[in-house]
Amino acid sequence: MYIDTKSEETIRKSLNVLLNVSNNEIDGLLENCYKKLQMNHQFLDMDNLYEYFALFVKEHLCNNVDEVMLIHLSRRLNNDTNNDGYNLIDVLTKDSSLSHFLKSYGLTFQYDQYIKMYIKDREIDISDSLYLKDRFGYRFQDYSIGGYAFMDHIEDSDYYNIACGGPEFFGYLYPYDIDIDAIIDDFIANSTFYQFKYVLPLKDIEFESYEELDEDEKMYHIIIRTLQRLYFDKYDPLFNKQDNTIMKMKGDRVLSSQYLINKIELNNK
Repeated sequence: MYIDTKSEETIRKSLNVLLNVSNNEIDGLLENCYKKLQMNHQFLDMDNLYEYFALFVKEHLCNNVDEVMLIHLSRRLNNDTNNDGYNLIDVLTKDSSLSHFLKSYGLTFQYDQYIKMYIKDREIDISDSLYLKDRFGYRFQDYSIGGYAFMDHIEDSDYYNIACGGPEFFGYLYPYDIDIDAIIDDFIANSTFYQFKYVLPLKDIEFESYEELDEDEKMYHIIIRTLQRLYFDKYDPLFNKQDNTIMKMKGDRVLSSQYLINKIELNNK
């Protein structure tokens, strides 16, 4: 089973089955939580909110969550018909539509302990760019592809605008001997911005900032985060416009198209 995180309505329907509770019981839970933790308080303690819902879930859970819905945003070249999602090493250093596109501009990549960038076969020193060093694995290794748990308000996230413009690292290539404006213009003109919805095994993902969770803990975490989502929908709707649960594939696994539910074209902002 998985929680359909498309909207408040679908979330509630999933929780009705998962926790064997009615919508009235969910509303009562949210109201009691507000009265206990937020009303007449100067601030809301997020740890207390998490624990409040954790206790409720442990008392009412009657079905297991073994799958999760993941929303991935990506601008893809129009000649790319592959609906799999790959980690950054595979996208840049292996046979992909993006690597072929960048190679036409003399920009290539190789992996050897970290991702190395070359312009016309000359390795580029990126030691002055903290972003590129982090993204290419100089300081820590994290090349995973990921996405969001919740679909609502996704267009309000900062990353929506970033993804709409193509790969984020493009914006950090200006200091180097690359005609990045031409690359970006060409890429935008020959690509489409998409939202991919996948439903995949929970065991294949991990939650950002909660990578240490085991399988049972991950199950509880996604349910608790869903209840928190409903709470803020009711008492602080602006919070959900900028907050979303981020997931990524474990061990740089492929986000396989066999788990793809739908793929829709998004409007450029």
